[in-house]
Amino acid sequence: MKSKLGVYIITFGGFDAVDYFKRAQPRIALSMDHNADMWRQLKQVSPNTFVIGRHYVDDGEQIFIDNPESRAEQFFQRMKPDAEKMRGIYDAWMGYNESVVQSNEAAQALSRFHVRWGDLMRDAKLVSCAYSFATGNPELEYWPALAEGLRHCDLLSLHEYSARTMEQNSSWLCLRYRRAIDALPPDARKQVVITETGIDGGVLPDPNDAQQGWTFYTDEAGYVATLSWYDKEMQKDDYVIGAAIFATSPWGKRGSFGIANANQIRDYMAQGGAPAPVVINAIADPAASAAIAAAKKLKLMPINTDGALYKFAEEQNLGYPQTDEFEFTSGGATYVGQVYNLGIVFVKKGDWGNVLWMKKPT
Repeated sequence: MKSKLGVYIITFGGFDAVDYFKRAQPRIALSMDHNADMWRQLKQVSPNTFVIGRHYVDDGEQIFIDNPESRAEQFFQRMKPDAEKMRGIYDAWMGYNESVVQSNEAAQALSRFHVRWGDLMRDAKLVSCAYSFATGNPELEYWPALAEGLRHCDLLSLHEYSARTMEQNSSWLCLRYRRAIDALPPDARKQVVITETGIDGGVLPDPNDAQQGWTFYTDEAGYVATLSWYDKEMQKDDYVIGAAIFATSPWGKRGSFGIANANQIRDYMAQGGAPAPVVINAIADPAASAAIAAAKKLKLMPINTDGALYKFAEEQNLGYPQTDEFEFTSGGATYVGQVYNLGIVFVKKGDWGNVLWMKKPT
């Protein structure tokens, strides 16, 4: 199976990104360098990489208790020029990075921020990634208060690190995303992107370890081994799109996070052939909700296994069909849909080369 690992790019400086992407075919990439010409080249050599942009703001702007809706509008206006510049190149955008939640009041305010920001993003036909919490955060008790923000956003973004290996404290640090999903109401569970991952000494008791990356704890072969463990765990969860290893740049003490020259990691990502198509759970397309509404009205019945939608669903491992093909309309266009165990497949009639699917609502 193709690796779900990818890369975090702070800057393209000193990094042969085109060669790296051509070789690695990373599943996802997190980008802080909004170089449109470079990203067009990268999309050409690695067309299936799911690219998430991050608009940087400093920590002082991550206070949400007062006027969260106003702060969301300000943040959206600040990121909008970059979003327009990268439209059609980036697949999604992060919101604020590593916000702190230590009370229900803070959780509710942060949720209100994401309700407003998510609505603005959808109105602009941009895909949103909510929360981007730091490793081990927040406490699980706060997820129900955060649910409404996720209902208005498209994806859930989290960070997951551990040390000395990624297996240490598994499920409480790396793989904590499973606990987060379980703590959310079913209608707020979105597909997950891990927008930072790797070995980070900041999870250890000594605060002096905070900027110590993988080179302080292992060699490249050891890092590949622990990343492989994490990758295989993610592959068990079809709702996880992928995880971005921090970082291609030599960040941290003695450049200890840098992976640009770690060819074993690059080559591990490349194994398994081309990436599977990435599907977002709440696709920014009004036909998605129309397909769900039409599908709910149907009864299960036998199916024609020679149909085009059936063949697409079979390729995507969506399980057995649960309805025959059905038609519905959205935006004046006619669509054809079909329900499977793991999702609803649909396509605009006559546009058979652009089949889409989303998970069934719970």
